[in-house]
Amino acid sequence: MNVSKTQIIMATIIILVGAWFLIASSKSKKQPYLTVVGSVDMADGLGKQSAELIDILKDDITIGFKSCFPKINLEGTPPGIRAILKNTHCPIGKVIIYEEQLGPRALTFQTVIKGLSNQTSIRIAYSMFESSLIPPEWVVALNYYFDAVAVPDKFLIDVYKNSGVNIPIFELPLGLNLEQFFNAPLKNKKNSPMVFANFSAALPRKNQLALIKAFYQAFGNSQDVRLRLNSRNGTQDCITAIRDEIRKLGVTNVEFTQMKMDKDLYFTRFQSVDCYVSLSSGEGFSIQPREAMALGIPVIATDNTGQSTICATNLVRKVPSLKGIPAFYPLYNDYYGLFYDCTLKDSVQALRDMYENYDYYLQKGAAARTWTKKYSFNELKRLYLGLIKPKKVVLSTVNSITPDCLFTDSKELCEKFNKLTGVPFEDNR
Repeated sequence: MNVSKTQIIMATIIILVGAWFLIASSKSKKQPYLTVVGSVDMADGLGKQSAELIDILKDDITIGFKSCFPKINLEGTPPGIRAILKNTHCPIGKVIIYEEQLGPRALTFQTVIKGLSNQTSIRIAYSMFESSLIPPEWVVALNYYFDAVAVPDKFLIDVYKNSGVNIPIFELPLGLNLEQFFNAPLKNKKNSPMVFANFSAALPRKNQLALIKAFYQAFGNSQDVRLRLNSRNGTQDCITAIRDEIRKLGVTNVEFTQMKMDKDLYFTRFQSVDCYVSLSSGEGFSIQPREAMALGIPVIATDNTGQSTICATNLVRKVPSLKGIPAFYPLYNDYYGLFYDCTLKDSVQALRDMYENYDYYLQKGAAARTWTKKYSFNELKRLYLGLIKPKKVVLSTVNSITPDCLFTDSKELCEKFNKLTGVPFEDNR
């Protein structure tokens, strides 16, 4: 039987392709050290976290990904992690970090978390909330299904404890990818007209209505100033209320748009801002004021919840925020604890102060950028590894993360890390 050269080439190709599939299949079934469970949407604050966490840790540990949703949006994701994001058959790792909400959107409880034996993985939730109490179903989920929870700001430690969470709670700031902001020139002069801005979702707690009212009272229809509002999403009631307020006041120097911007357009829009304003009544962490500070853009922020950490720097113009109001969450259609509101008078004073004393706040830009650098993923990487893959676990009276050691008051967590990862365990009580 004569075999042609073409047939030999085709057979070789088939063998090579088959071998590649076998290798790829074996790799996809190899247990990684870490599984990140979350969602991916690079145009969304929460949606960036999973992808950026995988990207910063991928060279240090093996990682798998489980999506909370049937489809994964790969647009804008780092090319080096797309194979990880698309590998849907990857086994669950020794450690799980859960990056999604614990409530109505937590579909993966059914498909991933609830289906696991308690002894097969160390399960850590990365969680945040904006008010003084978290929903009761979150408390149940955390206490029953997780070994520990990490929160991005220290105020949340008491919030979670007071809500009934009894597993270890660690403070671990939200990692941000701010390289584009740090590489840009610092803000060095005011535009004409001066531009105030807020780019938050249209939600009641974001307080865009209060900002519009305060801006109008502070400046009227002056053409020397502009207020630019953009919301990528929000509730229809809030969106309608914002548009109605602008129409009712008859303001011509306030612009409200709704668009989902890619990172380049978002960055370009941000660079045109003179002052970023967040009058929010509740924040779990607050990303955008930090982005403004990374550019040296002066910030006005309410002194409450997650923004209190920003206000404590004395690098922003803080607004007192002491009035407790019931915290309503449209997603849950229920109230959980309190938000903390500011007064119209204090908001007007802050806007006028920023306008009249702009150079004073602008000269804080270099210090603001330096402070913000500690929130970049590159700076926080060692702390994330300190939680996920600690060099040593120590049974202690506190719960804290260092690059060299994970301290916890949970003997169960120490023993589980030791058993599943082989990390040294020390009792230092």
